[in-house]
Amino acid sequence: MSSTQKPADVTAERRSHWWWTVPGCLAMVLLNAAVSYGIVRLNAPVTVAFNMKQTVDAFFDSASQKQLSEAQSKALSARFNTALEASLQAWQQKHHAVILVSPAVVQGAPDISREIQQDIARRMRAEP
Repeated sequence: MSSTQKPADVTAERRSHWWWTVPGCLAMVLLNAAVSYGIVRLNAPVTVAFNMKQTVDAFFDSASQKQLSEAQSKALSARFNTALEASLQAWQQKHHAVILVSPAVVQGAPDISREIQQDIARRMRAEP
């Protein structure tokens, strides 16, 4: 009789492990999904809009009011271009963002034009 009881004990032991294995695996899958979601959410870049045309037009309007020679005008344009690129790059790196020009955005992306224009002005004042 002991030989017939032994397989029953092994089967009962396996069932006991089954009840702990399934919830444990489900918990691991849920934890893995939560960690994966968090990693993706933290690393996903933010999309913002920048009105390049308005910024460049404002610069050229301001520059046209000054009496500058052609060489001075070229130097000022080069400084503006350098300040514009540096400002956009710095903002993009600081905020882990994708910057799109305003016409490419239908809605929903915050506009950073004013912030970039202020940074360009600060950079232009700082450079000789």
